[in-house]
Amino acid sequence: MDKLKLQILPKVSLITFIAGLVIIISSPGWGSLAASASLGGGSTSPEGWANLLQGYTNSFTIIGAVLLFLGGLGCLISIIFFEMQKQ
Repeated sequence: MDKLKLQILPKVSLITFIAGLVIIISSPGWGSLAASASLGGGSTSPEGWANLLQGYTNSFTIIGAVLLFLGGLGCLISIIFFEMQKQ
């Protein structure tokens, strides 16, 4: 890897890691907002509402987990490369 990529990787990875963490923490609230928006002002049964809420919350949680994993992996890779350069 060239020097510029090694300087950018830790910063991008940290931002991705933090974004994933924020999405995971905020997923219940965002799932509720998305479920409400998908109804469009209409009504549904309590079971339908629970299914919508669970689906949207799971979607946001999965997206956050992927970002958290990729950000953490990028941070580990950058640490490994920096340690290799020191030797």
